[in-house]
Amino acid sequence: MPDIVLPEGPLRELVPASKDLPPGMVPVLAGTGPRDVAAVAGYSADPAKAQQLLVAHGFTSSYVGQYADPATGRVLSVVASRFATAAGATADLTGDLAVSTGTVVPGEAVGEQSEVRRQPLPQAKTPGELVTVRFRSGVTTWLVAYGSSPTADPAVALGVARLLVERAGRT
Repeated sequence: MPDIVLPEGPLRELVPASKDLPPGMVPVLAGTGPRDVAAVAGYSADPAKAQQLLVAHGFTSSYVGQYADPATGRVLSVVASRFATAAGATADLTGDLAVSTGTVVPGEAVGEQSEVRRQPLPQAKTPGELVTVRFRSGVTTWLVAYGSSPTADPAVALGVARLLVERAGRT
C-alpha cells in the first residue's frame, strides 16, 4: 500500500504513517492533523477542567492521527501532545492515569511512564474492546487507543506505542 501523506503539523512524525499501521488499517484524513488545546480538552468528559489543566501543565501543541480498517471495523487513534517541560508532561499524564477507567493490563513500560488499560468499546453497535496505552517520553505524552470486536489485542496498541517512543528518541 502506498504511504498516504498526513496533514502538515509540528508533531506529525509522532503519530503512525501508513507504513506503520497494522495490516488493513488506513489513515482517516478528516480526523487527522494538528489540534489546539481546546480540541484536545474536548476529548475529556469535562472539557473545561481538562483545558484548565492542560494550560496549567504547559501544553504547547498536539497532533491527532485517526485510522480505521474498513473491512473489520477496527479503529486506532493516536494523540501526541507536547508540553513546555518534562515536569508539565509528567503532571498531565499522572492526572490522566488517575482518572482512567478500565482494567490495568500488566506489562513492560513504554517510555518513561506508561499504563495500559482494557475496557468495553464505548458506543459500539457490536460488543468489542478498547485498549489504551498512555505514555510519556520527555516533554511529550501519547494516547494510543485501539478498538476491535470482539476483543482488542493489547499487543497491537503496545506495538504502535513502542514504535512512536522509539521514533521520538530519533527526532
